Amino acid sequence: MSTKDLTVSGTGRRRPGRWTALAATFLITVAGAVSSPLAPVAHADAAGGAGDFIPLPAAPVVLDTRVGTGGVTGERGPASTSSFPVLGVGGIPATGVGSVLIRLATLAPTASTFLTMFPEGTTRPTPTHLSAGATENISVAAVVKVGASGKISVYNSAGKTDLTAEVQGYFKSTQGSTGGGFFPVTPTRLIDTRSALGTTKATIAAGATRTVTITGALVPAGSSAAFVNLLVPSAPEQGWLTASPAGGTARPIMNYEKGSTQTAASLALPADGKVTFTNKGASAVNLVVNVEGYFSKSPLAGAGLRQVSGRLVNTRNVGSGLPIPANGTLDVQVGGTFGLPTRGIAGAVLSLTGTPEKTGYIKAWPLGETESTLSIQDFVTAGVWRTNTMVLKPGTDGKIRIRNSTAGTIHLIADLQGWFADPLPAAPVRPDTRMSALQLAPVVGAGAGAIEYAYVDNSGRVVHGTQTNVDNFGSVVWTVLSGNEAFTGQPTITQLADGRIQITAQYSDGDIWAISQTAAGAKTWKAWEDLGGSMASPPVAAKLSTGTVTQFAVDADGKLWVFAQTGSVPFWRNLGDQDLTATLSVTPVRDGLRVFALNGAGTVKTILYYNDGSLSPWTDLGGTGFSGAPAVVVRPGFLLQAFLHAADGTIVTKVQDAAGAWSADWLPIGSYSDPAQPDAPVAPHAAGAPSAILDSAAGKVVVVVRGTDGEIHHLWETATGSNSWGRWTKSVEATDPAATDPTVMAFANSNGQSRLITFLSSNGTPRFYGQEGSGS
Repeated sequence: MSTKDLTVSGTGRRRPGRWTALAATFLITVAGAVSSPLAPVAHADAAGGAGDFIPLPAAPVVLDTRVGTGGVTGERGPASTSSFPVLGVGGIPATGVGSVLIRLATLAPTASTFLTMFPEGTTRPTPTHLSAGATENISVAAVVKVGASGKISVYNSAGKTDLTAEVQGYFKSTQGSTGGGFFPVTPTRLIDTRSALGTTKATIAAGATRTVTITGALVPAGSSAAFVNLLVPSAPEQGWLTASPAGGTARPIMNYEKGSTQTAASLALPADGKVTFTNKGASAVNLVVNVEGYFSKSPLAGAGLRQVSGRLVNTRNVGSGLPIPANGTLDVQVGGTFGLPTRGIAGAVLSLTGTPEKTGYIKAWPLGETESTLSIQDFVTAGVWRTNTMVLKPGTDGKIRIRNSTAGTIHLIADLQGWFADPLPAAPVRPDTRMSALQLAPVVGAGAGAIEYAYVDNSGRVVHGTQTNVDNFGSVVWTVLSGNEAFTGQPTITQLADGRIQITAQYSDGDIWAISQTAAGAKTWKAWEDLGGSMASPPVAAKLSTGTVTQFAVDADGKLWVFAQTGSVPFWRNLGDQDLTATLSVTPVRDGLRVFALNGAGTVKTILYYNDGSLSPWTDLGGTGFSGAPAVVVRPGFLLQAFLHAADGTIVTKVQDAAGAWSADWLPIGSYSDPAQPDAPVAPHAAGAPSAILDSAAGKVVVVVRGTDGEIHHLWETATGSNSWGRWTKSVEATDPAATDPTVMAFANSNGQSRLITFLSSNGTPRFYGQEGSGS
């Protein structure tokens, strides 16, 4: 039966079988902004999201503890943190700077140590920027964000050491008419004085200079700077090199030790592309220049920097596995970590730190591509940590591969300093997408938990509703959780292990973003967190029996990805390429989460994601021409039943038997006319995807759809467990057109178990209809 009264209060009992309006009015006031969150900077595109680089040919000195430059005088002690100004120094602007490319050197430390740089006023992060053995003069170039004070802090782990630092260039925090974007190249050897590659075959004598041309086939003429790795192989003793655009000011570019030393650097390029190196050591040395990328002079060309800092892997950690064996490899996940997308990364700025059992070197290259012939770090002393920075474009599934080319095992630390964003297609706001609803577990002393709602409106705002009085649907408090950001698709609602609500949604750049309450039941929310991903579909979240919240999404290539919110570095993981479309559903089952999706032909595919993260084989459930997300219910015995929208507008189903085998055919459910009433109007076919639940009170399945007439229709099983179906019935007698597909859910209130249909009307207003009793 359908309701005849649209103004019945949500507090009274309703007759069995009726879907009744649960609020007298649906006009809501939506807050303009939530109390606390501040959205992160979007990973929009390469040319329009800031992060442009401006090289500083004179490389101003910002720190020298030997003479007090930077306001810091004398050796830095163990476990010490020192801060020095960067903004407004030596040609660096006082504003508009996000990060700097800075060269840091430790001079004659009294003990083996490591150094970390970070924005002043923030908590020291995990990543290591420089490692040095006792008495070693070692330098490294790194990308470091500047603090709000305009300063950078540097932490020295052990011993005493003098420090020096020069800024080789800076990255703008806002878009403008100056600066340039980054272009990666396959790491390639450009200069080698040992073989006459790009220069004369001869060492550079003590005090002598060597001018080389950087521009050419790899680095185009007119580039503002080149990002390179410098190698001084087999040096007879310690020394250092300076570099300058030919005819410009010479600044230290690297310190080298006896043996082989490598370091990253940015080389500012003059119009002719020539750079002059000077050997400040006491003995002649060779020099090798490997190019990893270059910067344009145009803010409209190339990739902009996005500053992120985090540890990707540390083989010394418990549970991380053994050290890399001799000649062994380690694959490191870069894309999809720390908010990075899984595609569109022009280059990741990485610190690679190793401690070898024996001397040798390591190499790194994009997974899936030809192995590099170049080393990224040489180890001249067994057991001594060495760190180097490189920029590398990740390969397959956002991973890089590292090879241990030493004769023994090696422990490795890989840290992320930032990344360069390539253009990605925008994800347009999809109009009229479905609302999500979730009833929470009741708090102590309450008979029923609150109901939470979330939807994305047609302007791209994420709207959240909370209903603590489950008997009064007019009491829903609505709040907009987004500011000027644009989201798209159906959001998801989950409850974290600590009781807080988390909402995830797809941002307009394709990344998946999440926002959560500051505390369980709080009215305030934390800032939005970018989970990365660059997906083609909105996320579908579910919780494993372990309590881990897990997100699933599909990318533009039809691959299914998962983001399990657990571990020290959660990341997006590729579960396989099945040519899927952006239509997913996820159902908790006994052993994990069962994912259903459609491929490009409209065929249903399914896979089981087990509680331990392992996977079942993909299963093809057949059919063609299906559309929309599958609706799935779990029958007793953990038997699944799926409902799909077929090409002819019917709703079809397939169910598992007691052995877990799926029925052979997709069968239509429900009749669209009543043979006993031949003159009655024929109910319209479905216009969208169904929603279904196994009702705990009735013990039967109810399926709800939006018809081609825009009205909501529902269908019950004729008997418990029968999988036989009656006639489709218009759920609401009066006219109440739905703009979105409906969501049906079971909920508990003071009257016991009830059922709820919710959708958005044609003017974007949330609508609620409830039903009690056995269902019909």
